[in-house]
Amino acid sequence: MTDPSLFDDPTGGGLDCAAATGGKSFPATHMLSTPDGRAGSGHVAHRGPVRPGEASAPPYDRAEGDALRLVASQVEALLVGLRSLGGELLEERLGLVGRCEAGLAAVRSETVAELALRDGEAKAAEAVRERLRQSRGSAKRDVKLAGQLADLAGTAQALADGDITPQHAKIIAEAAEHTDVDEAELLDAVAMQPTDVFGHTVREHVNERSASDDLPERRRRQRARRELSIKQQSDGMYKLFGLFDPVAGARIETALDAAAKKVRHAEDPTNRATLPQRYADALELLATGNGAAGTQSTTLLIIAEYDAVASRVARAHLPDGTPVSADELVKLAVKAKVVPAIFDTPGRPLWLGRASRDANAAQRIALAARDGRCVGCGARHNICEPHHEEHWEHGGPTDIDNMCLLCGHCHHHEVHDKGADIETAADGKRTLRHAARHRPSNTGHPPGNDTKHRYRIGPDSTVNQPLRL
Repeated sequence: MTDPSLFDDPTGGGLDCAAATGGKSFPATHMLSTPDGRAGSGHVAHRGPVRPGEASAPPYDRAEGDALRLVASQVEALLVGLRSLGGELLEERLGLVGRCEAGLAAVRSETVAELALRDGEAKAAEAVRERLRQSRGSAKRDVKLAGQLADLAGTAQALADGDITPQHAKIIAEAAEHTDVDEAELLDAVAMQPTDVFGHTVREHVNERSASDDLPERRRRQRARRELSIKQQSDGMYKLFGLFDPVAGARIETALDAAAKKVRHAEDPTNRATLPQRYADALELLATGNGAAGTQSTTLLIIAEYDAVASRVARAHLPDGTPVSADELVKLAVKAKVVPAIFDTPGRPLWLGRASRDANAAQRIALAARDGRCVGCGARHNICEPHHEEHWEHGGPTDIDNMCLLCGHCHHHEVHDKGADIETAADGKRTLRHAARHRPSNTGHPPGNDTKHRYRIGPDSTVNQPLRL
């Protein structure tokens, strides 16, 4: 347990940091410099540094100066208190840091919103740029996010309470900007989800909430927001940022995946590039037209159902659930071949038993249609690999109901190294149950491998029909 003396305040003036310390107080024993760069007490602080040729800014009154010095000393005491937690308490310290970061992010957002209300958004962005030394673009995004959170009372409060991270809050704010989301439902879902998984949860929520919208109009609005920027960094490197509508983004992603595979085949096996490096090479080759990648023959996976009564394809969508309109489907079909992959038909076996360890092409398509992404972290299906839920070496068959999609990290690190398991819900949805974490002990048993639970669904489970465009 934490030594209570760490939080005792003999002066009675400690910082109330209940959100981070469960009601404890840190000793106010150190001071930060006040805004004019000086530390300690007995002077009058100024509102900011005085630039050459400028008159001195109006001084703070004594009460304001005292308040600033008190807060500065409390912040310093908080930092000292956090650093005092070591050894067996390092993970607890990390948790406290996260809660403090969330609380500070909430204060930052509230402050920026108040500045924008008082002085206007342009001046608020300039204040963020000057005080926090951010770029103009970053300062403008700060002002925008502050305005969004001001309209999301539940999210702002959850952030202030340390129940969600700043990244969670940003994901909710961005979704709410273009869709009438159910804020309470999203906050309920956020409890046990890291930001990468939560991003997929929010996307599914947005798709459900906008299901009745005019899809062509929604796509028009999304496409109107497209952008691509390229900026040279201080060391001469270039950084790209792009924003694309779902269909365009899926096509670009598919082309990059195909080019990256060709790049990998051309690599020296003893000197492999990382995945991000490979994608950088693939983009360079696609953009310049040089190298082995050249023009790509790509396959875009679109999942759809066939309405036998109406004799037409219905409810087409991308693997992540994003709906595709009829017009988009027609345009894609004109530009690429359509290969209907009807599951469970002769010639496309989905149950191979022990005949083969590797999943075949039909099974991979079926897994992409069913799982949509890595069932552990939500990584896109293109970079995932089929995983035997009952391991092959333990007698597990190469059957569709004994496999799921996992990215390389979740497959090798979480499952094989740390002993995580796959759980299957009644509707067939898979999730990765991470191994319980234990402190080092002398039991002689590795953590997370005490008990194994394997789940399977029966062969009567159904999957939609994917169209490969």
